[in-house]
This record gives sequence, structure tokens and C-alpha cells, in this order.
Amino acid sequence: MKNTKIILAGILGLTMAFGTTSCKKKGCTDTKASNYDANAKKDDSSCLYDTTGTDGDGHDGSHVMIKMNHSYAGASVMPGDFNNIKYTNDKGTNHSITKIKYLVSDFVMYKADGDSIVVEGYNLVDFTNTNSFAYSFPEDVHIPMGDYTGIGFTWGFDGADNLTGEYPDLNVANWAWPAMIGGGYHYMQFEGRFIDVNSDTISFAYHHGTAKNPTSGSFENNSFPVKLDQSFTLSNDASITVDMDMAEWFKTPNQWDLDALHSMLMPNYQAQILMNQNGKSVFSFGSIAQ
Repeated sequence: MKNTKIILAGILGLTMAFGTTSCKKKGCTDTKASNYDANAKKDDSSCLYDTTGTDGDGHDGSHVMIKMNHSYAGASVMPGDFNNIKYTNDKGTNHSITKIKYLVSDFVMYKADGDSIVVEGYNLVDFTNTNSFAYSFPEDVHIPMGDYTGIGFTWGFDGADNLTGEYPDLNVANWAWPAMIGGGYHYMQFEGRFIDVNSDTISFAYHHGTAKNPTSGSFENNSFPVKLDQSFTLSNDASITVDMDMAEWFKTPNQWDLDALHSMLMPNYQAQILMNQNGKSVFSFGSIAQ
């Protein structure tokens, strides 16, 4: 991943960048940007902005922290709840949670004027370390005050950032995804125990990452963007809470059958695609405190 920075990407720029090809030079066409290109005729959403300023604390923007809150069908989940078979999924299967770790990256602040601010970085949330629930944007990143329509992030790493061995801290955390099924890194490890159809208690390992297509043999990036709509005005340093409902991993749009899908899911292409689809309903905007 590139060094952390913020990128202001306008909707017009995105439309032009992905529209009809042209011989006109593309680049940053905003004169306010630090990388303004006077020779560019078409904007390519590459504009970079200096967010430091000279207000009371020496900056013209807000320090932002993203906090992850975890629930299961509306009931709060904390590490102390682990190892007890106290949850019932949408299919009616009783299960416990023994492990939750997941990766989010490239946080987005959506402005009311249609632009968006991308803060490159990542956070590995690990239930064995509650401090990992909160991710503060770097100290030198100051989000402009004003009106916003929501926030977002990437689930896992996108293809450009999901590079094997690239991040020393993730390597230490044994977060690698096997090279034979695409390499790079896990997006999530969700584990527990469940009572199967024979009334036996057995383990499940719901691990999500790159999907290997068995037909073509190609590796498919299985991450996805998360966009959480919520209007708010940023007027000070802010803490924004994102809710993750773990029950949704088993529910929407695919009702999950743990008896059929509880192990060897990493090389299981269909299981990986079902996880991708279910993950898009997991997150919601919680609250903002300033």
C-alpha cells in the first residue's frame, strides 16, 4: 500500500476517468490541488490536497477516529461472550464464537458536494485486543470541516494493495492467505463451535479472502467497498462508530448452512462468493461524537 495520504476524488472526475477514451492528456485539473497539472485536459481523480492550515490548533480540519462496534442480531458482542453456545443463526443453528479477526482499509469520507476524501491505511481488528477496535486517522491527516453524507471503507484489501508479504505487522500476525489460492492476506477469520444435525458440537472456520475460480484457475479479488450513508456536519475532532452485525454473515442474502459449510472454506470458490455477498449487509453507520 502506498504511504498514507488523502485523496479528494470528484464525481465528475470519476465519470470522465471511466468514460469514453480520448487522446487528451489526463491528470489533476483542480488548481487548488498540490499536484495540479496545467497541461491536463481531463481529470483522472488523482488530485491530492494539503489539509494542514492555520486555525487555533494549527490545522484547518478534524482528527477522525473510526470505532468498530460488534453485535449479533442486535445484542452486543464482546470478548467475554466467547466460547459459549449462546447464538442462533438464521437457519436455527446454535453456535458459539471463539475468534473474530478482520481487516478493513482505505477509509472514505463522502462530502455533501459530491466529492470524497480517501484516507489510505488499514486496520486489523482482533477481538483479543479491544484497542484494535478503534482506528485513528494519522496525526498529519486533517479532514476538512463541513457537511458529509456518509463514510466508507474497503473490506479487506483491494487487488492493488493485497500483495503477499507487503506488510510486516500482518506477517507477524500470521495473516497471510495461501499462495495456492491467490496469496495476499485474509479479510476475515470468524470461528466458533456449533451443534450439528446429529447434536454433536463441532468447530467451524468461516475464513474469507481471495477466491480461486476452479473453472478458469484465475484468482478473483473478493474484497468489496462498504458505503454507509448518514448525513452529518463535521465541526470538530470526531469519533465515528460503525456497527458490525455478525448474524448477517449467516443471513443476507444467503442463509448459511453450517452443517454443509463449516470447514475447508478457503479453497471453496462458491463459499467465498457467498461470503462476499453476505458481507455487504453486515455494516451500518452507528453514531458520531464530536
